[in-house]
Amino acid sequence: MQTTKRALMATLASILCVPVLTLHADELTDAKARLEKAGLRVTSSSVNNPREAELAKELGKVIPLKRNLVAAQADLVGAERQVANLQRSLAQLKQQHVQLSLELANINAGNVTLNNRLVGALDANAGQQQLAAQQLQQLEAQLKAARAKASEAREAYVQFVLDTRKLADSIEAEFTQKAADPEIKAALAKLSQAGKPLTLAPSSSFQTNLRRLKGLEDTILAESIDLRTEGGTLWVSTVINGKHSVEMVLDSGASIVSLPHSVAQKIGLRPTDKDPRIILQLADGSQIEGRQMTIPSLRVGKFAVENVTCAVLDERAVAAEPLVGMSFLEHFKFEINAAAGSLTMVKVAGTESAAAARAK
Repeated sequence: MQTTKRALMATLASILCVPVLTLHADELTDAKARLEKAGLRVTSSSVNNPREAELAKELGKVIPLKRNLVAAQADLVGAERQVANLQRSLAQLKQQHVQLSLELANINAGNVTLNNRLVGALDANAGQQQLAAQQLQQLEAQLKAARAKASEAREAYVQFVLDTRKLADSIEAEFTQKAADPEIKAALAKLSQAGKPLTLAPSSSFQTNLRRLKGLEDTILAESIDLRTEGGTLWVSTVINGKHSVEMVLDSGASIVSLPHSVAQKIGLRPTDKDPRIILQLADGSQIEGRQMTIPSLRVGKFAVENVTCAVLDERAVAAEPLVGMSFLEHFKFEINAAAGSLTMVKVAGTESAAAARAK
């Protein structure tokens, strides 16, 4: 009888425990489902954000970009060296021509042999100069193409780093937002009760990738920007809306950024009658008509400004060049060194765009 009573009690205890265990398993399943619905990956030992892999994947793209930049820069240096060498040779030929001309002017009129020799030397020198000038024209065209290619490679590399920083920031912000979410915190607490304590935080691999990104930023984000000089005009490489590379004249005397109609069309700015009509005063005193519009973003080097006021010039201004004026430059402390061909820019505190702030 005693044995039967003990067996009955064990059976009842077993029956009563089943709902408790089932309820506990249901709670764990529900907690895991809430975390997965929030976009998190749950394993037996951790909870992480799958978006961490996006940063690792994006950083993998830097190698070909950097390789392309190094190659383009090497091609540019080579092209510059060829042009410089040929310019020196041409200068020497011109100096030789001057010396031969002086000799010819001072010889004895009766010295026919020397006269003929000097005339022949001058003719040969003139031919060499003409050939060198033709070669120089070809090399300068190649140099222009090399500059454009190097600028494009550099801007692509810089834009990649800026875009990757935006991605990293968005993932970090997502961690912060999810970690503060009451439902996610409750689900983590529920799972932690059943085993290893769980927290939501960036993994060590993500932290490593953040340090790698910071290293990329440190290597390319400088305060000095190279300018190109052509006929006394300073040109600077810009990126409009994060994707359009445009060479523009740097003019601190202009009150506003201005774009020829064709350039504006290329970047998607199409003025209408609703855009204010403005009159621009040119350096020579003449006037030109345009429409006032806004460029969503304009970047020079690491420095980006959002919502830049600009003038889209009339279609008849076919000879006009795109120009960077004070509507962009006023956001910075800047110094133009025409002799060194450089633009030094320092951000004015409190006026920088998010992209520029992050690029510091």
